[in-house]
Amino acid sequence: MNTNQATTPDIASAPESRSGQILLLAAFMFGFIYLLDDFGLSAPYPINVVIKASGIVLLGLYALHRSYIILAIGLLAGAAGDVFLALEPARLDLGIAAFGLGHLIYIVLFGQQLLKQGLRGTTGFAAAGGIALFGTVMLLWLQPYFGDLRIAASIYNGLILTMAILAVLGKAPKMAIIGALLFVVSDSVLALRLFADMLDWAGPVVWVTYFLGQAGIAYGLSRTKTNI
Repeated sequence: MNTNQATTPDIASAPESRSGQILLLAAFMFGFIYLLDDFGLSAPYPINVVIKASGIVLLGLYALHRSYIILAIGLLAGAAGDVFLALEPARLDLGIAAFGLGHLIYIVLFGQQLLKQGLRGTTGFAAAGGIALFGTVMLLWLQPYFGDLRIAASIYNGLILTMAILAVLGKAPKMAIIGALLFVVSDSVLALRLFADMLDWAGPVVWVTYFLGQAGIAYGLSRTKTNI
């Protein structure tokens, strides 16, 4: 044994620090407060916009705390998307663009996991096929409702599906994979509400699956920190 060999602490496997725990707790607190918005207990505008974005911003700060800058940028892009969708009137075009940027970053990160860890195998291929089929059906179904946003919404659909497919194909942490799948659920329900005027009752479903999706990606990928 070479006793002179230096060892480098692994930030990915290190126990969660107190500051990291506080950031996560604060993020979930803001996420819960904004959930009340769907039950008639919303804060006045624009304070409700700040509350909505704060939980995801704190997840971004958590990623920065874990020294994962590119992951933090992806989360902050999501926070920007939250703001654009919560404005009065909402800016769907800018919201789609911001979330699309976030998914591009997640695609890079899940792609890295795939290249680093390899394929998951038969289970991963089956899950990827299911996601691709579901996404295709949803895209074809919603095409008549997209209107002027048809191109942007279709591109966004491709981005989030690619993100989720890469997540299940590779050996990313289970928390991150669950987060990616929850994000697909959230955006699917949101698309039905925004474009097809369906599922008016599902506001809490959209928010819970979205927030937990972002939290799962933030926590899961931050535990596999690379040199990015």
